[in-house]
Amino acid sequence: MKKFTFLFLLIPFLIFSQKNFEYKKDFENILKESKNKDSDLNYNKLLEKFNKTDTTLTDRQVLALLIGFTDNTYYKPYKDLEFSRNLYKLNDDKKFDEVIKEGNKFIVHHPFDLKALFEVSYAYYKKGNQSLADSYLMKTSLIFKAMIYSGNGKSIDNPIFALNPSDGQDFIKKAFGAKIGSMGSGRDKNGYFIDMLEMKNGEESEILYFIIPHATKKMFE
Repeated sequence: MKKFTFLFLLIPFLIFSQKNFEYKKDFENILKESKNKDSDLNYNKLLEKFNKTDTTLTDRQVLALLIGFTDNTYYKPYKDLEFSRNLYKLNDDKKFDEVIKEGNKFIVHHPFDLKALFEVSYAYYKKGNQSLADSYLMKTSLIFKAMIYSGNGKSIDNPIFALNPSDGQDFIKKAFGAKIGSMGSGRDKNGYFIDMLEMKNGEESEILYFIIPHATKKMFE
């Protein structure tokens, strides 16, 4: 698939972001709040705004959406990878109308799937609909910013929250235009599963850490 420029220039945010989220302390509390109709983190209210590409959503609210989705019937992070890979192949085969049709059907129930959002955006771009292409990219931007809000990813003690096991790779490639080097995994001091990905940018490289125990839990259910 022909590449198109997509850089958010988020490196300053990644360097200077504070530790706003601790998985052990905050995950279950935010999940609970996402189910509270009176909370400013209520999932259904925030989802309506996200679907409208409402840029007034805060990073904390988008993070709450990601966390809330982990308890959704349609959250099947490993199984869904195959669908998104198929969208990529359809775009590569220039079947843009099919990508738009099937991708949008998928996104209805998987609104935060980065790969699907990127592929549908690209299909709209190739069809000449720049405004719709941009709206899907804006949704991925909201997700990336929420990921950075969760942690700077520079140590296993301050990892970045990732909804799906492939989101860390998309974060590195799409948000920074960097390449993936070595890939590994491990567990932090609390036993939570961590993806460890090398981000290579020219001669420079560093390891970024992504926390995904909610995803691995689904794999074993």
